[in-house]
Amino acid sequence: MAISISPQTGIVHSFAKEPSRLRQRPVLPEADHQHLLQHLEVCEKNRGPSWTLLAYVLQNKLVNCEPVGTSVDRDIVTGGSFVTYSVGGGAATSGLIVHRARPGLLQSGVVPVASLLGATLIGMRTGQRAPLLCEDGSVKSLLVLDTVPPA
Repeated sequence: MAISISPQTGIVHSFAKEPSRLRQRPVLPEADHQHLLQHLEVCEKNRGPSWTLLAYVLQNKLVNCEPVGTSVDRDIVTGGSFVTYSVGGGAATSGLIVHRARPGLLQSGVVPVASLLGATLIGMRTGQRAPLLCEDGSVKSLLVLDTVPPA
């Protein structure tokens, strides 16, 4: 609790003082950052379904996340993480974040980073919300409920 006194009126004001938190730039391991660059290159070359949306999300992540050579906090979603998330306030869903996914694995709990969901999840923290662009052009809310880093 902090107290201030107005010099003009002499009135005492009290207010809760919260510690100042500087907003830091999100971080990603250098390897994940390099994979994002590769995904963006492939995305722009192949121009698959919703490639413009995916390219936008990948570019945004590359611009806003700082690559670091040291280990990152355990609550950050990285390649190889097992993440639990919720889309649009729905039921919790879990999946393994992978950079190289084989076709047909989406149903088996694998989330490719080279997808709108995977590109949005990577770099997020437990408890963080973000807009999730969908292939149909809609936007849903994405919430990271938990993440377990790779072993």
